[in-house]
Amino acid sequence: MASAEEHYERLLARHYSWMQGGHAFQVPACVKQFDSLGLAPKSSRRALDLGCGSGFQSLALAQLGFDVVSIDSSAVLLDELRAHQDTAQVTTLLGDMRDTSLYSGRGPFEGVVCMGDTLTHLSTFSEVETILRSVRANLEPDGTLVLGFRDLTRELTGIDRALPVRSDADRIMTVFLEFEPEHVNVHDMIYVRENDAWTFAKSAYKKLRLSADRVAALLREIGFQHVEHSMARGFSTIVAW
Repeated sequence: MASAEEHYERLLARHYSWMQGGHAFQVPACVKQFDSLGLAPKSSRRALDLGCGSGFQSLALAQLGFDVVSIDSSAVLLDELRAHQDTAQVTTLLGDMRDTSLYSGRGPFEGVVCMGDTLTHLSTFSEVETILRSVRANLEPDGTLVLGFRDLTRELTGIDRALPVRSDADRIMTVFLEFEPEHVNVHDMIYVRENDAWTFAKSAYKKLRLSADRVAALLREIGFQHVEHSMARGFSTIVAW
């Protein structure tokens, strides 16, 4: 079983944006989401994107007027972010978001986002708690935190564990899930057509089964006065300030 970093290096990074619908779809959707949440620059204009991937949220925050620090452990995805960047408002940093020294000297931040299933890539809830406590310490007093992650608390059984991800004329991606008490073993499989021939690649890694209620309770415990949770298409969104 690969680590999350190894899994992205072996397989997922080069297909990540495609499987999500691409920048042309995702960036405007993120702008709309953040706007609906009232996430707009009011003071320092500094924002932090933890586990930024190829930059959907980072580029949306920049469009809204933030100066963004974007951290990810995949050089491939950071290169893709920079290829779509048309302003100097995004600073990309290659590294593990668990290393708080990457961003602690660059704040405090008016807004912090950690989305796209990033939190489920952590190994334990203790790691989630450590990161969220660090984020709280690096937020401005009236700063806003937005979390997004897939709800894996409901266990799938039988053939329901095999799920389509996305397909087009040249790529077909599916996933198979194996549920454990605290984790899900995620088996990503993808066929790619090149020069009229199909190739097959596969890799597997673990995701953490996070409860939105448990995360929300932690946020209140560490000092957030307002915590709101919503669910759409299997993803939890938590906003705290």
